[in-house]
Amino acid sequence: MSVAPLPRAVLDSFRTEVKAASWFAALGEPLTDGDRADAVAYAEALGLGRLAVDRVHDWPSAEWLLKTPGPSDWWDREDALRKALLAEAEARFPERALWTALTELTTEAGDLVHGKAAAAAARMGSAAPASIHVAAGAAAQAVHQLALARLAGNESPPFESKFHLFAAGRWPLGVVGSSPDFSNHHL
Repeated sequence: MSVAPLPRAVLDSFRTEVKAASWFAALGEPLTDGDRADAVAYAEALGLGRLAVDRVHDWPSAEWLLKTPGPSDWWDREDALRKALLAEAEARFPERALWTALTELTTEAGDLVHGKAAAAAARMGSAAPASIHVAAGAAAQAVHQLALARLAGNESPPFESKFHLFAAGRWPLGVVGSSPDFSNHHL
């Protein structure tokens, strides 16, 4: 396969999506049918089957959940997919240009989502400062994962669904036991 220049239109379009997202704005709010559908799609795309979707009501509950040991199968599957997409993207584009674009996009997103997480924490109260960084890091990772999938030219249902949850103002936390506390985890 020949190496092609990075598709700037894809990156610019995605950058617009990132800026328009409602990062952390729906934390603690009841889940919508769309939120549930994205959570289920995420779990099914990773081969986890249908899981019960639940939400976290506040920052202390999210912090407790993040500290609670749970199964890592979902994380392992997500990371394996990320690595496969990275290999696809590195085969398609010049490595330096790819990494530069991903770093710039993720850094821009990180700055944006950190401010949004801090605003949500201030609105809701009771958030440890470290939790704001964790939330922002998770959101920036979702941006990185989806950018990688799109640059690899691979429709990636779990990363699309995960990004949609963040873009809808949620904070997907993870899969706990047999339920994705993950997708309704909008504080």
